Amino acid sequence: MKLTNAHLNKIYWAIFSPSLLSYPFSANYIKDDEHKASVLMLLQELDAASNQVNEYFSELGKMPMGKYFEQLLFYILNQDNRYERLLQNHQILEEKRTVGEIDLILKDTKTGEMEHWEIALKFYLQSQCSREHSEMIGPNAADNLARKIKKLTEYQLPIRSNLGDVGIRDTSQVSNKLLLKGQFFYHISHTETCNIFPNHVNPAHESGWWCHLSQVEKTLDKNLIWITIEKPNWIGKAMRTINHNSLNYNELKDLLKQHFQHDFKSILCVGLKEVNGVLQECSRGFVVHNAWPQDAKN
Repeated sequence: MKLTNAHLNKIYWAIFSPSLLSYPFSANYIKDDEHKASVLMLLQELDAASNQVNEYFSELGKMPMGKYFEQLLFYILNQDNRYERLLQNHQILEEKRTVGEIDLILKDTKTGEMEHWEIALKFYLQSQCSREHSEMIGPNAADNLARKIKKLTEYQLPIRSNLGDVGIRDTSQVSNKLLLKGQFFYHISHTETCNIFPNHVNPAHESGWWCHLSQVEKTLDKNLIWITIEKPNWIGKAMRTINHNSLNYNELKDLLKQHFQHDFKSILCVGLKEVNGVLQECSRGFVVHNAWPQDAKN
């Protein structure tokens, strides 16, 4: 679907991209074909009023990527008649102390069903050729998938609070769902020597590659146009106009070399090729410091 507004393109991805993992409690935004058609029409209508969309997000100001991802979903939910939002970012208090937060409780206006969604956006690199979630590590090695799933399923998904004061008298009627989007990245050698994905992985999950700085020459496609992207533009597919500032292979290689001389921060690189006058993403991956993941947090 072709949308001109950057926020709406990210919303489209948030809705239609596959879940990272396949669990019985994975959330699906789209309920049926009728709902899908109405959402696509809604996105087109919003795109025709692009300035209003931009103004809305401009007023929110800068925020962490995970919060921005939540706001993208909240924005479309506010326009989508299929859902009624019952709770959003609801603080759970015990003895006047905040012990947690419920991201979202929704009511399907067609079926009457209620769902509690925990929303997560994650980008993980597989550090070893393994099915273990502990080997799926954040680009800057600050967290891993095992810890995140444990926190979500044991502490955030179960509703531990009486919600009668907000009109939900029987929480057993609320289904707990996990909306987990993002991408997994596999080492360039793993894609050639093994095909081991994490446990419970969604076969349709979005993926990319990663390599150490020393492996750049064997990894980067010299025929592509390259850009580096920062958060929150990791969300969704990258597109650029032809005259947009971009890098050739040698320029990107030099940029990466200079960066890692003084910084451990991993860099997300996107390879683009021209399609009908627009540069479209066809390759995505992280280049990491040669000491990653052991010294990535230094």
